[in-house]
Amino acid sequence: MSALNATIGETIAQSNQSIQICPPPRHELVVKILKYFIFGAIFAVSLSGNCFVCWVVWKRLRMRTVMNYYLVNLAAADLAFTLICIPFDLPVQEKSCIWPYFGALCKILFPLQTLCASASVFTLTAIGYSRYRAIVHPLKTQIGLADAKKSIYLIWLASLVLVFPYVLVLRVNPLTGYCEEGWPEPKQTYSRIYSFTIFFADYAIPLPVVFVSYLKICRELRLNGDRVPVAQPDQIKDSEKVLKMSIVITIVFAVCALPNHIAWLVLDFFSDNKCAQCNTWVILANMFVFANSAADPIVYTVFNRRYRDEFKSLLNCQELEMGGHNENAVDLDDRVV
Repeated sequence: MSALNATIGETIAQSNQSIQICPPPRHELVVKILKYFIFGAIFAVSLSGNCFVCWVVWKRLRMRTVMNYYLVNLAAADLAFTLICIPFDLPVQEKSCIWPYFGALCKILFPLQTLCASASVFTLTAIGYSRYRAIVHPLKTQIGLADAKKSIYLIWLASLVLVFPYVLVLRVNPLTGYCEEGWPEPKQTYSRIYSFTIFFADYAIPLPVVFVSYLKICRELRLNGDRVPVAQPDQIKDSEKVLKMSIVITIVFAVCALPNHIAWLVLDFFSDNKCAQCNTWVILANMFVFANSAADPIVYTVFNRRYRDEFKSLLNCQELEMGGHNENAVDLDDRVV
């Protein structure tokens, strides 16, 4: 019996020894390094790119057009989204969703993220409407700078109203330490209703409306190009450039935002959703949303000659000459209409 116990003890000791000397899986470290590298790159590009867009419009008086005001608002939303999300989300993920900040920040952080995302899609809708009104209905009174500023205020107000219920229900659970949604009973029903509300308000309704507007704009430009031979070719080309830039920005947003909406809807219907911020699929979906914030200023620079010129002057550390060339696509288009 003693020999048997000794044998069992030796086997257990060997097992424990084998467990202790077994190193942690290497792929976990690789994934973490890759995640931090991607987040760091997105953060750097978004921060520098969106600050650059705001700086250019503030610096140049001729850049202060309706279209550029909307682009600055979009850049501000992207910049705020980047600054709020990445630096604060990573510590939550590292602590396995245990809330590392003071309790009141639970009611502020995640609603601010949703607020910025809503402001982005509402701004895209405003851009689509302004282009539609300018090209399809050029004889009507067009949106001026004062109207653009008022619509920007309304965009942020509507975004705030949309996230207000989220502010009311978020709390730090004293038992789990998670920042959770505390909906009244029936909790699951209210949670699903709110997720659907966000999905329809921030994605399912505005994006199809914007794309239909762009289809009508494309049709109008094609008809004008065929039946108005006296039209200035530069103005038509500039309008097409503005349209292409607007469409690309909207497509990038639609592609990047869709995984995040799908992930949250799936969690609401097939998971307890107690700590969605640390769910692997939500983290991956967030990468797409973060990437959208970094992609927008790149799109502006690619499609807008004035932004490209300003970027080159910034790299060369020299002032860009204001005279000697026409306004860029966005400036000309806004001035004509």
